[in-house]
Amino acid sequence: MAKAKVAKPKKKAPTPEERAKRNLQRRHRREIREVFSAVGFQRVEGASDKEFTYGGVTSDFDDVFILENVVVFAEYTTASDISEHAKKKYLMYDRIRKDDAQFIGFARSAPLNIAGALGSKYSDNQIRVILLYCSLNTVQTELKNQINHALFMDYSIVRYFRLLTKTVRRSAQHEILAFLGVECKVFADKALNANASPRDSFSGSVLPEHHSKFPKGYKVVSFYIQPSALLSRAYVLRRDGWRDRNGLYQRMILRHKLDSIRKYLVDQKRVFVNNIIVTLPSGTKIVDSNENTINTATIHTTQPAVISIPSEFNSVGIIDGQHRVFSYYEGGANENIIGTLRSQQNLLVTGIIYPDNVSNPEKTRFEAGLFLEINSTQSNAKSELTQAINQLIRPFLADSIARDVLDKLNDGQGALSGKFSQNFFDSGGLHTTSVVSYGLRPLVRPSAPGPLFARWNDVDKDTFVSFENDAARKRYIDYCASQIGLFFSAAKSRLPANRWTTSRTIQDRLLTPTVVNGLIGAMRQALDAGVDIEFDHLRDRFAGLETFEFEKYRSSQYTVMSTALFKTFFAPDEAPKT
Repeated sequence: MAKAKVAKPKKKAPTPEERAKRNLQRRHRREIREVFSAVGFQRVEGASDKEFTYGGVTSDFDDVFILENVVVFAEYTTASDISEHAKKKYLMYDRIRKDDAQFIGFARSAPLNIAGALGSKYSDNQIRVILLYCSLNTVQTELKNQINHALFMDYSIVRYFRLLTKTVRRSAQHEILAFLGVECKVFADKALNANASPRDSFSGSVLPEHHSKFPKGYKVVSFYIQPSALLSRAYVLRRDGWRDRNGLYQRMILRHKLDSIRKYLVDQKRVFVNNIIVTLPSGTKIVDSNENTINTATIHTTQPAVISIPSEFNSVGIIDGQHRVFSYYEGGANENIIGTLRSQQNLLVTGIIYPDNVSNPEKTRFEAGLFLEINSTQSNAKSELTQAINQLIRPFLADSIARDVLDKLNDGQGALSGKFSQNFFDSGGLHTTSVVSYGLRPLVRPSAPGPLFARWNDVDKDTFVSFENDAARKRYIDYCASQIGLFFSAAKSRLPANRWTTSRTIQDRLLTPTVVNGLIGAMRQALDAGVDIEFDHLRDRFAGLETFEFEKYRSSQYTVMSTALFKTFFAPDEAPKT
């Protein structure tokens, strides 16, 4: 008699929360994969989520990507508590970093089996191993320092590269390699040929130093260079990128401008006649036809020269002309035509070479100032740009200090943490310009009328601006951020948590420029009235804040709101509420 079939228990359907979590994980993973695929990396499908034991530690990688001799072992997480997850990975990272080549030898075989994708062109010692940790949520600097074997690809960086690869396609490869820490001299065929030329030469001319009117030792050259050679070296200090935000100022590259220039190139098949402005690496040499170095301090007329530029990723800074350069990007429509032009045409470039003793911050300030000079008369030289550049070249201005305070509040742990738009693609955050100009500047200005400045006790208080004492400036910024943070934390503690958001899907959200500037204005008046900036005291004062009619004040009425807030909660004739 046949046995009766036992019905298998039905698989429990995932909850809406579980489905949302899985969708988030899939999207995060997909976006990273799209970035690496766009610049030519091959994903080793069989190595994904494959558990292995190495050096006594068992682990896995979510993905493995390979481009020539670069192997990226990627880990993804969407968890809110990153610390525990990252520290588990550290054990495997530590084992790998003891001998990268040995681990590559292990990874070629089962269970990872990357040999087929990696091939035998490069020896294990020529492979560059990248341990990449990709978190959807912010990883604190302290934790990054503890997990020091890994490179962290924060989600803001993922979004930046995703946008960049959609704009300039495969030509984003050099910048991604620079982010990964891969030097040109050890990438691909250069890893195989120790005698490969470390530089390329371009014909041009050199200007006498005294004609340039730049500081002593700065050299100015003009030369022609193929777009392909410039693209492989170029970098742009975009505020949306992966570098330290304090040194960035240029806007994100715009797709519609690239398309317009690219159409011109396809239709006309000729370059634009105006020149590109760049800075050149310190290893650049200026020589004559006999390869003798030209001393620009001793020449008195412009003369022909050969400009010998090192072959290094991210070494030529584009100050003006990024769209004209990147219009030659690799990939996309009309690549058959553009590909030829990329190698055959020549762009006219004016390059500035720094003296050897110029520091990186000095270089950044110089580039930012020159960029502002070039763009100051154009319509795109908006307040956002001016504030960003002044933050670099005029750090003691009230606007610059206000912007530094805003960055400190945004990057900290307080009530305004992560609430401001810092990137081109951050459409949901608070706009920085109006908060800096109308809210923070009057509050933090480093002069006698400045409400916070009046309360700041520091030995260098009266001289730090005139003497340009940077250490004291940073102390003042820390002081301002801490005081403003206390005020906003006390206000937030009295308000509904769901309304403390910048999300436009919340109709009665409280984090708008009007409300933030209104609260800052109320703080300014409270300081003038002698109110103590102490959390418990402020929280008592803010009793009833949840019933305040924020919504009745329009965008231009933040000053009216600030006065109403002050009179309601801080006026001297008002007793503290309980």
